Amino acid sequence: MNIPHQKPIKYAQELLEVNENIAKVRCEFDKTPTLPMFFEAAAQSSAGFSQDSEAKVGFLVSVKEVKLLNEAAKLEYIIQVEKKVEFGAICEFSFEVFNKEQDTSFASGVLTVMIQE
Repeated sequence: MNIPHQKPIKYAQELLEVNENIAKVRCEFDKTPTLPMFFEAAAQSSAGFSQDSEAKVGFLVSVKEVKLLNEAAKLEYIIQVEKKVEFGAICEFSFEVFNKEQDTSFASGVLTVMIQE
């Protein structure tokens, strides 16, 4: 993942799948993730839509409808991000956090990211 974050805040590790509206990213945490860590990882995962070779700075502008659906116990998750609205440098995404097997959902919500041009 080509993002400017460094450990221990860099959660998005590997782009697994991407199409026009959906990206799936493998995320790793150094300790059991909390809900804020999940939505930061989702914001980082939205970089999966970028086709640029250089990392760009993005700002998490808003989060809404965020829910913790199950308590986290592992350190690795799959985050699916769906692009809902794009208006210039501002994009709104919905996200869902799954275990590696993708059969249990741990968190979901909507976030808005602005990319610095």
